[in-house]
Amino acid sequence: MRRLLVGSVAVSALALAGTAHASGECGSTSAGWNAPNGAVVFDRSFGPIRDVLDAIGEYRTHSMLSHGPGSTVSHATMANPTQEPWPGVCTKPISGFDLRYGYPGLEQINQGGIYMSLYGKGGPEWTGWQQGDPAQAALIGDSIWYNHSYVSDKSRFDTGQYLDRPVRNGARVNYSLFQYRHLETANQIPGNASNNGMVCSTFMAYAHNYAGRGVVTPHTYSHAQIANASNSLYTGIYNECKSSLGWFVDAALTVACPTYNVCGNAGNQVANCMSANMCDSSDGRYWKSVRDDPNATATSISPDRIGGWGVHPISNTVWGPDYTHQLQWNSGGNVYGCWQ
Repeated sequence: MRRLLVGSVAVSALALAGTAHASGECGSTSAGWNAPNGAVVFDRSFGPIRDVLDAIGEYRTHSMLSHGPGSTVSHATMANPTQEPWPGVCTKPISGFDLRYGYPGLEQINQGGIYMSLYGKGGPEWTGWQQGDPAQAALIGDSIWYNHSYVSDKSRFDTGQYLDRPVRNGARVNYSLFQYRHLETANQIPGNASNNGMVCSTFMAYAHNYAGRGVVTPHTYSHAQIANASNSLYTGIYNECKSSLGWFVDAALTVACPTYNVCGNAGNQVANCMSANMCDSSDGRYWKSVRDDPNATATSISPDRIGGWGVHPISNTVWGPDYTHQLQWNSGGNVYGCWQ
C-alpha cells in the first residue's frame, strides 16, 4: 500500500502552532480545503504565466487535482529558477537547466504543502474548484493516487519531509515552459513531450485520459495571440527583473552587471524557452523569429480549457459542465508539509 502523505506527517511544534517557515516552501495550515476527491482546483496568481494567459484573453493561471477535503493534491508546478554563476549571469541571468527542467514538476503533496505553495509568499487573487459528475471525478483522483507509479524525494528545505513524484516514461516529470507553445502528446496515453515535461493543465488532461475519461483535445492559438503573448512575457520578465520582483527578488542584477542589459537578457531567455525550447540562450532572435512568423501558432491546453471557460467547450472534460465553487479552508486538521 502506498504511503499516505497526510497520515504519515509527524506533528511538530511548528504544525501545532499553525505557523509557517519564513521561506514559504514548508509550513502548516490549520485547516484543509473543501475541494472533493477528483475536483480540479484553480487559481489566478501573478507571474510570467499570468502575463502569457492575460495576453491571449484567458483568466485562470493554475490547475490542481484534489484528492479530497483536507487530503492530498497532485499538480505540476515550478519553483523560482536559480541564477547563473558570476560572471556569466550578466549575459545569461537564469539557469538554462532550471528553465528547461522546471523543479519540482509533477508532485503529490499534503495540505500543508499546497497551502504554502499558494500562500507562502503572498497569495492568489482568486481561487475556485469544479467537480462535475462526482463519481467520474473521483475515478480521476483515485487513478492518479492509487494506480500511478511514483518515486519519493526528500524536500530541499526539510529533509524530514517527502514529496511523491509521479513518473512517466520511467522518469520524474519536469515542468516544461515549452508546453505552452506545443503540448505534443502530453495529453495522450502513453504520450510524450520535450523535456519529459508537463505544465499544470496538460497534467490535468493527462490525468483525465489516464483514468479512462477520454482525451482532452487541445486548442490552437492564432499567430496574433502568440505574438501578443510573446511580447507580454518578455516585458513581464524585464519589468520584474528591473524591480527585483518575482523570480528576481533581491537579485540586484542591474547593480552587479552595470554595463549589460541583464533584464533584457533575462526576458529573452524566458521567451526563447517558452517559444522555441531554447532555454540556454539570451539571444532574442529566437523568440522574435516565432513572433514575426505569420504562420506560427501554438497548440496547448490551458487551465481555462480544463474548466470549459471562454471559447473552450464545457464537454471537453468531466469538470467542464460544473459551475465554479468557492475554495474554502474549513476541513479538520493541522498538517505540516513542503511543496519543494
